[in-house]
Amino acid sequence: MKNLKLRSIVSFLMVTVFLSACSAVPTKTDGTNTPSNAKTSGSDSSKLSWDKVNDPSLKGQEINVLVVDTDGKIGKIFKQFTDETGIKVNELAVDYNSLYGKITTAALSNSSDIDVFEMDTIWAGQFFKGNIAEDLTNIVPEDVQKKYTKSSLSSAMFDNHLIGIPYYSSTKHFYWNKDLLKKAGYEAPPKTWDEFREVSKKLTTNGVYASGWSWKQAESLICDYVGMVYAFGGNMIGDDGKLIVNSKESIQALQYMSDLINTDKTVDPASMQWTEEDVKNAFMAGKIAMMSNWENMYPDLNDPTKSKVVNQSDVGLLPGQGSIVSSSVTGSEGIAIMKSSKKKQAALAFLHWIGSREFQIPFYSTTGTYPSLEELYSDQEIIKADKTKTLAKIMPEFQYGHNRPNAPGYVEWADILSSQVYSGLMKHQTPEQSLKEASRLIDDAIQKAAK
Repeated sequence: MKNLKLRSIVSFLMVTVFLSACSAVPTKTDGTNTPSNAKTSGSDSSKLSWDKVNDPSLKGQEINVLVVDTDGKIGKIFKQFTDETGIKVNELAVDYNSLYGKITTAALSNSSDIDVFEMDTIWAGQFFKGNIAEDLTNIVPEDVQKKYTKSSLSSAMFDNHLIGIPYYSSTKHFYWNKDLLKKAGYEAPPKTWDEFREVSKKLTTNGVYASGWSWKQAESLICDYVGMVYAFGGNMIGDDGKLIVNSKESIQALQYMSDLINTDKTVDPASMQWTEEDVKNAFMAGKIAMMSNWENMYPDLNDPTKSKVVNQSDVGLLPGQGSIVSSSVTGSEGIAIMKSSKKKQAALAFLHWIGSREFQIPFYSTTGTYPSLEELYSDQEIIKADKTKTLAKIMPEFQYGHNRPNAPGYVEWADILSSQVYSGLMKHQTPEQSLKEASRLIDDAIQKAAK
């Protein structure tokens, strides 16, 4: 409770500061464009050089690195960086719920106690506009930026500015029970959401639901909703850079979600209180036939001490719709440099290493976290380390991942959006009414914060 309270207080302060100092309108983020003419902010940016990341003069310096590392595995890998460069890394290990508060508290006090930090994609806009993270757009060469998966690169960007080095790749993926689909007469999973709906009607029988979802009123609901909006041809950010909440595609996506659970009744009703972990548990218990979930569902799905569906499942692309092959939401993160750091060149050397083969391979081998460096998906060392034999099935979705709109103020108005999407699913309002109200409430919040 203490961490949640601190995060709420800091979030309020940061939203107020950020939106009073800059445009309150979310702007478009597209990891496929890496402009060469974007201006970096801050007087120290010009002193940073990618060509000097191996400078021997950095040996002996110390940097403080704030990351989520609850079991100490990542910290052990960091020691390899010290062995290779002579730069000492002091790991500041925290749990995820403490991460945002630690970063923003340090920023508000202009502390230089943190040099490098782990950055969730949903914070990129705040950290860039709030002058918390160093702008790396013109520091990391374009040819280097292009080496990362689309999912991981876009998650480390805001408004075509690179805010951090891609840390790892992550999206939601489609999992299905092969045995249950076969019993229902299907040899392959649905490729479109129309097919998904028809298949679901046949799968829902004998106490088993076709699907389960993490539709609790929380960030997990926004993740599923964003992926669905893009699947139906929508966008969360318009060409004018403004946030889109109640477009026809957004309404269509929410109506589809509502129809699954309210009209067809093919979704386990407990989904309205479930997180991703709950969905995973229901799938392992054989209570649902299909799910959308993150990486690392294996090896648990095939662990007989945990799962009743051993060797019955498979994973692949989430369905698309029309000309959309697939659509998912990104969960990738970046590693950024604190604007107030006094060891920025050493910090940049650390980011260079984080984005390299030297870190990415042991990171995957040790934690099962999927690489951000795209070339590694054909690397024999990575393939050998893939004990679950799912690497080739997981990787393709990284090309179809979409960001949640990671603009300043997201922490506040994401709660509004999840509340209204939840209201539409619970039939408190129609999808059109709930999203219209979401648009109004978010506009009000942005305008109040900007005053």
